[in-house]
Amino acid sequence: MKLNPINPVLPVSRQGAEQRQSPNDTSIGDTFSNLLDAVNRQQIEAEAKQTELLTSPNKDIHGTMIALEKAEISMRLMLQVRNKLVAAYEEIMRMQV
Repeated sequence: MKLNPINPVLPVSRQGAEQRQSPNDTSIGDTFSNLLDAVNRQQIEAEAKQTELLTSPNKDIHGTMIALEKAEISMRLMLQVRNKLVAAYEEIMRMQV
């Protein structure tokens, strides 16, 4: 999966018919799993920046704060996506057959 340079959590949108995937190629579970992995990578990167800030003689406060904020925003986005998925699932389960 190619990551978006603006927000690494979101995949790059693909253009053109040759790059489109059929609905059977990926599931919502795979997409959510990829999102979770990207958020996890950002959390690990933020922790590494914190450790580097505390232990290194070269203090990069700006880089550390940016990594922390990216990780926090990515986590909030992932939680909102999860909440929407759960709400959609609950709505489907309430439907009458």
